[in-house]
Amino acid sequence: MLTVFPKFAHLRTVTMLTGLFCATAFLTPAFADEIRADSASALTNWQAALKSFQQAGASLGEAKPDRARIELAASSTNLASPYSLMATQFATQLDSAIATSSDPKNPKRVKAVVKLCAELRAYDVAVRLQTAASSAEELADDLTYAWRLFEAGNLKAALAEYKRKLAEETVDTFADYYREQIRLAEQRAGHQTNVQFSLDLVRLHYLKGLEEKADSLSAVQELYRVLPHAADATQGVAVVEAMISRLTVLGDEPGRDAWEDKLLTDFKTQTEACANVRLERGLRAFTGKDYPKALTLLRQVCAEYPDALAYGDAQYSLALVLQQQGKFDEAVAEYGKIFPSKVRDHDLDPEKSDDCKNYRHRAALRIAECYAAKADFTQALSYAEQARDRYTFVSYCKTCLAENKAFVEGRIHELREALAKQSPAVKSN
Repeated sequence: MLTVFPKFAHLRTVTMLTGLFCATAFLTPAFADEIRADSASALTNWQAALKSFQQAGASLGEAKPDRARIELAASSTNLASPYSLMATQFATQLDSAIATSSDPKNPKRVKAVVKLCAELRAYDVAVRLQTAASSAEELADDLTYAWRLFEAGNLKAALAEYKRKLAEETVDTFADYYREQIRLAEQRAGHQTNVQFSLDLVRLHYLKGLEEKADSLSAVQELYRVLPHAADATQGVAVVEAMISRLTVLGDEPGRDAWEDKLLTDFKTQTEACANVRLERGLRAFTGKDYPKALTLLRQVCAEYPDALAYGDAQYSLALVLQQQGKFDEAVAEYGKIFPSKVRDHDLDPEKSDDCKNYRHRAALRIAECYAAKADFTQALSYAEQARDRYTFVSYCKTCLAENKAFVEGRIHELREALAKQSPAVKSN
C-alpha cells in the first residue's frame, strides 16, 4: 500500500537528490528533460543551494574556512529565498565556530565545525572530522553520530551503531525508532529505485526528528532522486505531493508553486491531486486576504471537482470568504449547497486529529451567524437548533464533544434572548 503523506502543509484551519537516475513510463520525455535541464529554475532552487552548502562543507574539511566563508557569502547573495537566508545563517555559525579558538584542533572548535558541516549536509566531512577528533566513548555518547554515518553512506557502521543503541535503549519510543532505522539501513542499498521505500525513508527518517531535527531539504533531495522510478501516476503524485509539502515547510514558495504547476500539467487525470492543489492555492489566497483570487480558485474546485474530497473544504471556505466580506445572503446560499452534497461529515480533519470534518454542522452554525448579523434571529435560531439536533457534531474526543455541546447550547440561548428582545414588528418582517 502506498504511503499517503498529509496533503501539503495544509492551511485548512480556516475550516483545513543529487540527480535523476532514469526516465519513467508515466513521465513524458519533456517533463523528465525539463527537470534535468532547468536546474536554475524554481523547480530546483533547492538543488543549487544544497550544492553550494556542501561545497562550503568540503572547504571546511580541507581546513579552508576562508574559502567556505566566501562560498557562503556568495550564496547569501546569489541563492533564491529562503536559501539565501540559510546561507547567511551558516556564515554566522562559521564565524562563531572559528572565533572559538585560533587552534584548528581545539576540541570545542572541532565540535562546532562538525556540527556546521552536518547542517551543510556535508556528512562525509562531518563524520571524518568527528571520528578523527573523538574517542570511541565520545562517539557512542553522541546522539547524532549514527544519523551522520547513515547520511554519509556508511550504512554498515550506521547499522552497527543503531543496533548498539537499541540494545541499550529502555524507552519504547526510541527503541521503536531505532528498529525502524535498522530496517532502513539494512534495506537502503537494495531499494534505490523503490518509491515506497523512499517515501518511508522521508517519513520515518528525515521527518521523525528524534535524532536530528526534521530535515526537509534532505527529504526533497531523496524525493527528487526517486521520482523517475515511480511506476505509475499514483506513485508519481505521491512523490510530488511530498515534495510540495517539504518545500512549503522550507519556505520555498517559488519552488512550491512550480511543483504545483507541474502536478497540474502532468497529472491532469489525477483529479483528487489537482483539486487539492487548487484548494490549497485558494486557501492561501484567503489567508492572504486576496478575496477575489480566493473566490475564483475555490469556485473552480467546486465547479470542476464536485466529487473530489477537496470539494467540502472548498465549498465551506467559499462561503466563509463571502461571510467575511459581509455578503451574508450569498454566503448563506453557498453554505446551503453543503447540505445536499456528497461531503462526508465523519472524515477526519488532518489538522485536528480528534475531530471529524462536520461540514453540515459547521455550515448550519455559520448560516446562523449570517442571519444573526442581519438581525434575523428567527432564522438564526432555527439553524443553530439544526446544528444541535439535525446536523449533530461528531468527534472521537470526549472533551471536544462536551465543549461543542456547551458552545451550541450557549449560542442557542443567546439567540433566544436576542429574539425575545426584538420588537414584534421586526420579528414579523
